[in-house]
This record gives sequence, structure tokens and C-alpha cells, in this order.
Amino acid sequence: MKKISLLLLCFFSFCVSAQDINELNHYKSLLKTTKDTAYINVLNHLSSLYSDNDVDKASEYAEKALQLSQKIKFIEGETSAYCNLGSIHYNKAEYDEALECQQKAKALSIATKNRQNEAIALNNIGLIYDAKSISDKALANYLQANKISASIGDKKLEARSLNNIAIIYKDNGNYKTALEFYFKVLKIKREIGDKQGEANTLSNLGVFYKEINQFDKSLECYKEALAIRTEINDQSGIALTFNNLGILYDDLKEYSKAYPYYEKAIVIWRKIKDDYNLSLTLNALGLNYFYKGDINKAIETVNKSLDISKKRGIRQFMKNGYQTLTVFYISQNNYKAALENYELCIAQKDTMMSLDNAKQINELQVQFETEKKQQEIKLLTKESQIQNYENGRNKMWLGFLLVLVLLIFTSTALIYNRYKIKRNANTVLELQNEEINQQKKEITDSINYAKRIQESILPPDDYWQKTLPNSFILYKPKDIVSGDFYWIEKKENKVLFAAVDCTGHGVPGALMSVVGFNLLSAAVNEAHLTNPAEILSYLDDGVTKTLRQSGDGGGVKDGMDLALCSFDTKTLMLEYAGAFNSLYYCRNGVLNEIKADKFPIGINLDGIVDTYTPHTIQLEKGDSVYIFSDGYADQFGGEKGKKFKYSQFKELLEKNSSNSIDSQRDALKLAFEEWKGSLEQVDDVLVIGLKIG
Repeated sequence: MKKISLLLLCFFSFCVSAQDINELNHYKSLLKTTKDTAYINVLNHLSSLYSDNDVDKASEYAEKALQLSQKIKFIEGETSAYCNLGSIHYNKAEYDEALECQQKAKALSIATKNRQNEAIALNNIGLIYDAKSISDKALANYLQANKISASIGDKKLEARSLNNIAIIYKDNGNYKTALEFYFKVLKIKREIGDKQGEANTLSNLGVFYKEINQFDKSLECYKEALAIRTEINDQSGIALTFNNLGILYDDLKEYSKAYPYYEKAIVIWRKIKDDYNLSLTLNALGLNYFYKGDINKAIETVNKSLDISKKRGIRQFMKNGYQTLTVFYISQNNYKAALENYELCIAQKDTMMSLDNAKQINELQVQFETEKKQQEIKLLTKESQIQNYENGRNKMWLGFLLVLVLLIFTSTALIYNRYKIKRNANTVLELQNEEINQQKKEITDSINYAKRIQESILPPDDYWQKTLPNSFILYKPKDIVSGDFYWIEKKENKVLFAAVDCTGHGVPGALMSVVGFNLLSAAVNEAHLTNPAEILSYLDDGVTKTLRQSGDGGGVKDGMDLALCSFDTKTLMLEYAGAFNSLYYCRNGVLNEIKADKFPIGINLDGIVDTYTPHTIQLEKGDSVYIFSDGYADQFGGEKGKKFKYSQFKELLEKNSSNSIDSQRDALKLAFEEWKGSLEQVDDVLVIGLKIG
């Protein structure tokens, strides 16, 4: 399922971004004074106004407009009704139904030679294919819509298609081309004085810059969009911008700044009765509470979002809500509740798939019954002809002719049947390919979602630097999410920090990282431990129990390697303990190694908690300390495609140890990229450095 964005639903068909109560009342009053085609136009306009906010009313108006249009053969009204119904299905993530409606709108537009409506339908079809992750078909429809829009001089439609083309290029990683198209859209909006369109484009640019980590430009675009939307009193647009600003500050880990924007957006959504977007913002606010550590408030808020999704029957939002709660409960070690919500999430996904499958089966059944009836009619017709001919003189000739006709009919039926089987097989393959692409997109979206949550768990850069000044973190996940993580806590004069490498990388490693992070924090904050060796034993016991590892073969046979330090900022005394991961420190340009114990955290099949060796180092000014995972040394590259190895890693650290901490980090980063070259990164990479000032 394509991730549903709060951006620019107003680009879809006739949908209006602002829910103006006065406008609604005006058009409702027109229903009493208009008739015939004018009455149908009012119905369609009301449907478009309700499209994003009240699907039941929107559907009611659109269906009525469609029935009346078909009754009096008002093609323009029928086209608009199909467009509106397509928009409603799109907002409910019912993409097959949406596509069917928009294709009917397109066919009617072509039949009436209405190029403007054809361009609108093509744009909408492109949006649906984009939502189904079929980028090539989406782009083809957008390009055709743009060609028609330019030929008829419709600047608004031209800008709409250019905007959608930009999104395709952005989603496929072609940022330079995407930016060029966005600026073309912005230029047109300003030329024609379309304030709302200008704000929408600036909002899109804000999202674009955020996704490529140009946060200052993103903030600038959002604020410019907000100023325009405030000027024209676009309440829905203002709320969308507030929501986007909240997400931006969450991504910057400035959670206290994000919170007020979500609250402002929620006030507007409730005021204009936009449950659809209210549900989305509540979900985002729930994540904000989670990032700030208020897990109970996070769960409560996401449940409010879920209640709205259930009431509206938006299964995609329900699935996302259950998925979010699953992550929340895992962070609490409440695995029972996590499993319950995960099962509800899967149930929603299965329901969505089964509804699609049932629809396809029903369509095939109808097709089969129709063809069967057609064959029966043909046979009855032949029998009637036979009866008539029997009254004539040439019965022998008739018999010969009948046999010939039946032979031809049978041969044709067999050929057609084989063609139909092949055609249906191709259709099934196409549906399967679309489903596979859809599932791949859903998985990627889910993993990206997990990445955002995992990043929120990691200590923010400003907190790390404040707690442990003159240090660096070189962190390069192999996949979207990582099995490596870094951790830090402060207790009085002591700063505890760790570099942890969980079993595997990607999703399995990321799940282990949540377990490890929580246990480390519990060791310090609940068990009040500050000795690294004791913390490792606590962690060893916790992982074994959490994963139910035992000698009977039950549980998960996963664990973690790590280096853990406790640094006294007053005495400069460093305590260290490690599981497989050593500690290096450089003094006067010479590297020294303190070796780790050769047994991991977890996997205690004998049920005995491991005891780890404590080490103490009296640091001096000018010393540099390093802890790390094995990803840097294990990277393949160089001229012969070999491993970097620890020997070369030590030489690199030793060579740069006298430099500033920032220079050390840059040297490590550059050396890694040059060594890796065009080869794939083989593992997560994590290096933490500290220089004593």
C-alpha cells in the first residue's frame, strides 16, 4: 500500500482543499431552485466539496448525479459524477474501483471530444497507478495529460500534470529533474495568480527538501505556504501546513516544537469536521508522544486515530494504526499486546486482499455466465432456423449445411476458448505482478516507518554532544533500518555510552536493537548499575529471558556484541567491558587495545548468566578512545576487493588520533567510502570516538 500523504489531495480531480461551510450552504440552497442539468451540476459540486471529508454524503450526491445524468443522457454530468466517485474511492484506498470510475470518465470525455475532461481523467488515472506503485503507467498518463493541457492552453491543468510528473521523478530518486518540474509548476501558479496553487506547490517543495535532508529550505517553503494560506483563509491548507511542520520538527528531533503544530492542526480538522485528516494527524501526534517518551499518551492518541478510522471504515488507516501500536507495545516489552495488535494489522491487510480477490472472482463469474447465455441464445437461434428449414424441400442440403455450421461454430468456440484462457492467464499474471509490486511497496513503506521510529529511539545529536562533548558517531546502516545502535546515559559525574551490534542487520537486527536499547536503559535507570561489567551481565540475563532462550531449543538464538564504557568526567577514569567488541585508545600517537570477552550477550542455553571482565583506564588529556562494531573492518573494497581488516583500521585510527575529533570522523568516513567504491556495503557500520580535551 502506498503511504498516504497529507499533501495535495486537492490535486485530485474536482476536490476542494477548504471546507467552506458558507459555500456548502449556498449550493445546498441551489438544489431547491435549480433543475435538469443545472441541478445535476450542483449535485456534482456538492459531491466534490464533501469528497475528502464525508465520503457518505459525497457518494450520495455523486450517485444521484450519475443516475439523473444517465436518465436524461447528460454526458458532462455523468463524466463529473464518475470523476467524483473515483475521487471518493481513491480517498478510501479502493484503487481498483477508483480506476474503473476514472476510465469511464476518460471514455466519456473522448466520446464527447472534451479535451479538458480527458486531461483531468488522465491525471486522476495517473494518481491511481502511482498509489498502486505502477510508476511507468502513472508517468505515461501524466505526460499525456500534460500534452493535452498545453495544447488547449489550460495552465491550471498543465501545472497539475507537471506537479504529478515531479512526484514520480522524486519517488524514483531523480531529484534534479523533480526539482526542475516543481519550479515549472511554481512559475505557472504565480503567472496566473493562483494563490492556493502556489501554496500547494510550496508545500510540495517543503516535503521534497525534507526528504533530501535540506531542512532549512523545507522550513522556508512551509512557512511561505502558511503565509499564503493564512492570507486567503484556506483552513484545510493551514492545517495541512501545521501537520507538515510538526512532521519536520519530529524528523529534526525537536519534539517540543513539533507538538504545538499538531495541536493547531487538530483544532482546525475538528472545526471543519475533517475526520479523514484528523485521523492522520492524531496518528502523527501519537508518534510525537512516543518520541518524547510518553508511551501511555502515545497509545491513547493512536487509539483515538483508530476509532475514527474504524468509524469511517478506512482499512488502510486501521492497518497503519495497529502497526504503530505494535511498535509501541514492543518498546514497553508488552509482547502480548504487541502480538494482538500485529494480528489485527495482518487481519486488516488480509481483509483488504480478500475483498479485492472476491471482486475479481465475481467479475470472472459474471463474465462466464454472460458468455454461457450468449452461447445458449446462439444455439436456440440455430434450432429455430432448423425448424423453419424442415418445412422446405431440401432437407438433405439443410442437414449438410447444419453440420457445416456446427463444425465452424465448434472450431471457432475452441479457438476463442483457448484465446480466452490465454487472455485470462495474462490478466491473472498482470494482477499478480501488480499485487507483488504493491506488497513490495507496502513492505518498503513499513520499513521506512520503522526507520523513523528507530531513529527516534537513538539519542539525538545535540543531546549526545551535550552529554559527551568532543566526541563523534560514524553511523552507516547497511539497509533502511539497522542492527547496530548507539546508546548513552548520564548518572551524576559518569557518562555511560555503548556501541552495540545485534545479530544480523535490517529488520531482524532492528528488532533486536529495540530489546537491547530498553535493557541497557533499564540497567541504569531501574537497576541503578553504573559498572559496565555488571551492566553486561544484566543485559545477558535480560536478553536470554526476553527471547526465551533455553537448552530445549526453544526461543530465538540471537544475541548482540557490544563495547560499553563508563566515563567519569571529573576524574577522567574510564571503565570498560565488552562482549566480542574491543576498545582502542591512542596516547601520544600509539594505539592500545583492550580485548573483549569472547562470549556474546544472550544465547545462554545453560541458563547461567555470563560474568564479564571489568577494565579500568586512567585517561589523560590528548587521549582518543574508540568503540565500534565489526562493519567497518569487514567491508570489502580496494583494488582487489578484499576486506578492510582490523590491522588497517588500527593504522587509520592511530594516524589521525592527534587530529580534532571532527577531522577524525571525516577521515574515517572518507577512507570507508574510497575503500568501498562501487561495491555493496556488507554490514552496518558504527564507530564512536572520544577525545579528551
